[in-house]
Formats: sequence, structure tokens, C-alpha cells
Amino acid sequence: MKQFKFTFAALSLGLTFVASTALAAGVTNGDFASGDLTGWTKAGNGAVDTTHQFGAPPAGFTAQAVLGTAGTSGYLFGGSAVAAATLESFVGLSAGSLSGMGATVGSGLSADFTAAAGERLIFQWKFMSDDPASSPADDTAYVVLDKTTVIKLTSVHSATFLGGSASPLFDETAYLTFTSAPLAAGSHSVSLGVFDGLDTLGASALAISDVHLAPVPEPASALLLLGGLGLLAVRRRRAV
Repeated sequence: MKQFKFTFAALSLGLTFVASTALAAGVTNGDFASGDLTGWTKAGNGAVDTTHQFGAPPAGFTAQAVLGTAGTSGYLFGGSAVAAATLESFVGLSAGSLSGMGATVGSGLSADFTAAAGERLIFQWKFMSDDPASSPADDTAYVVLDKTTVIKLTSVHSATFLGGSASPLFDETAYLTFTSAPLAAGSHSVSLGVFDGLDTLGASALAISDVHLAPVPEPASALLLLGGLGLLAVRRRRAV
């Protein structure tokens, strides 16, 4: 009988998990398929690329958001990069959070979202730059979750470049995937950006797509777990 009760307790927990993931609002327009920045706020130089001017988006997607530094205004965009202090204020960071990393000017995107407990924020990104690795300027791409710690995605000095680019910039990385630590249930924010390091010469850009939440485990896995537990409950009941 104790085994039977335990099985139904596990089923109840599984149902609670499925219900909680269903309540997560997710990230609005995380694939940028709308062709614009609906659901996001912007500071500086950024737009949605639907014509592959900056190379193809990740497989299965039709658009990518692109953010640029000071030298990119002539490519896709209609704006100008903003000072590091303005970018810090936009993200909600304390003064010096980006300028202390060498930032001079840059651009960013921010969005608010609601997560269920245990979900992770995932997105795909690639970094592009005209600055060579030997340059003293270390242009940097970053992400900030919940207006706290700046997480460096890559920079001119640390990037693994492909040795050529499908974008107007000289070199680029492959599309890579960022996965956050499990999130607490509730409201969150994400800010993505790129800045010029040390000077405002040269140009760098960050492309982003496929911004979404992934539950742990995925819903399909949870449903399989529920089915297996239900079958186990029936077998144990017959055995009693």
C-alpha cells in the first residue's frame, strides 16, 4: 500500500510540473519572425535582419536581430551606438559595470519574461567584427540576466573566428548556443548587447535568434514519465 501511495504522489508532482511549465509566458518574439523588435526595447544601433544581410540565421529560422557598435551605422541600421553609461542605465546595471570592462559605446536589446521554476533561457548568437585579434580594442558581446551580473559571450580577443564572414564585417564566429542556469519561478529580464572596447574604431556586431525558455525536463519527457508511473501504478494495484 505504501508503494501505491508513493506512485500517486509522484504522479501528482508530475502533473504539477506540467501545469507550472504551461503557465510560463516565455519570451515574446524570440525568433524575430515578426520582422521587427516587437516585445523588445532597444538602445543604440539595432534592427531585425530578414534578408540575410548578416548571413543566414540558425537553421529553421527566418530572421535574426543584429546589434552593432559605432562603425556599423552604414550597414543595416538606422541608429547610432550609445555611450557605455547610457547602455548601463538601459540594462539597469550600476555605473562602471560595462565601462569597467573597457566599453566605450555599444548597443543592446532587453525583454521581460516569466519563467516556471527550473526553466532555462536559451538563445543562439554569433559575433562579427572588423577588428583583428591583434587589435588592442577588445570589442565584446554579452548577456545580462535580471539586471545583475554581466556574462561575457565572447570578444575580439577570445572569439573563435571562421576566417571569413557572410556579413559586411571582416570575420565572424559560427552560431553558438547560450543556456542559462535554471531560473526561479516568476518575472525575469534578459539584456543582450555588444560594445566597442577601448576605442570607437572598427565595427563589431552581435546577431541573436531563437530566444526561448526550455523546461527541465522538456514537457514531452514529463508526459512520458507520467505515463510510465501510471502503468506502474496499475501493475502494483493488480499485484496487491
